[in-house]
Amino acid sequence: MSGFGKALFLVYATLLSVVGLFASEMFVPSLGAIQRHFQSDAARVGLSISIYMAGFAVAQLFYGALSDQVGRKPPLLVGLTLFLLGTLGCISAGSIEAFLAFRLVQAIGVGAAYVLWQPMVFDLFQGDEVQRLFARLMAVGSLSPALAPLLGGYMAQSLGWRSVFWLLTGLTVALLAWTALVYRESLSREARQPFSASKLLRQYAGLLRSRFFLGHAGAIGCGLGAYFAFLTMLPLVLSGLGYPPNVIGSMYLPLVVAFIVGAEIGRRVHPSLGDRGSCALGAGLGLAGAVILLASSSQGVSSHWQLVPPAMLLTLGNGFLVPTGTAYLIKSHPDRAGACASAAGFLVALMAFASTFLASLAFDRIGVLAMTGTMLLFALVMNVSLYWGRRGAQIPAVAGG
Repeated sequence: MSGFGKALFLVYATLLSVVGLFASEMFVPSLGAIQRHFQSDAARVGLSISIYMAGFAVAQLFYGALSDQVGRKPPLLVGLTLFLLGTLGCISAGSIEAFLAFRLVQAIGVGAAYVLWQPMVFDLFQGDEVQRLFARLMAVGSLSPALAPLLGGYMAQSLGWRSVFWLLTGLTVALLAWTALVYRESLSREARQPFSASKLLRQYAGLLRSRFFLGHAGAIGCGLGAYFAFLTMLPLVLSGLGYPPNVIGSMYLPLVVAFIVGAEIGRRVHPSLGDRGSCALGAGLGLAGAVILLASSSQGVSSHWQLVPPAMLLTLGNGFLVPTGTAYLIKSHPDRAGACASAAGFLVALMAFASTFLASLAFDRIGVLAMTGTMLLFALVMNVSLYWGRRGAQIPAVAGG
């Protein structure tokens, strides 16, 4: 691939990787405004994140494994079309129930974009370059959870909360056009096989039998689950203290800096620490951040300074864990890169759903402790899962395939 072609692909892959997180996080500073618009309660509005993550999780099980058999392009076109329809539905929703339903449609569609850029990298690149590209793409992708709330906060403040969904509409139309007209199928015909439901089931059965896969994917999912609990509940905590949406959005910027720093340091120390050492260091840093965060909020919160710095430490740990751990999982069995990415993405989204649901459910009763307690719980499980997975063998080959 030429230098220009590589740069073009990286831009495309980056947009695919961030559009789902933009849809998840851009409207977060507007949760209060959406609650008032639909005259709903905090728990139900918080479900707009949880339901999105649930649909996001389930949809990913199909896109990656299907793309191993029919190519990356057809599932991606279908997914982006569904995402566009769901986004337009969110704009026109007349009730909180309709809004939540269209959030589910959004999630089912955008799962294709989030999953399929990962096997595309393995289709087009080899060796150490895969690790470098994962670190860079995920570091750039980490901008979305910070820039999305920041941009969404300013847009909501000046143009209203629906403006966020109009921006997503424009981005999705651009990605659909790029996929249809510019992107050339990256999975060669020789590498594809006719669709087989039985083979798909064998692929997932092999992953479910793998202690190595479940432990590492579970650790990544719990690390991001703790992170999403913070992203989701922080606006509700800070809006209760009188912070406006644009200021709340700016609170996410230090988190993206922490993730980028973690990913860059992780990329540089990876040759000496290896996959296992880098993942272990990231999980340890995440647990330390969660412990400090719970301690700092145990007597109540009066300022964002009690929350953001400890969350940065957890995010720094994710910068080590997530890019390295994801590449480690997929490269362990390149003959089913799509299925591996799908299954890992499913666990990540499932953990994000569980963490945001748990924190949202308890928020009306115990306030900020619902957020920080959930984060500590997931950070603890992250470390246990990683330790458990490290004692398992790598993913077995698929019989008959």
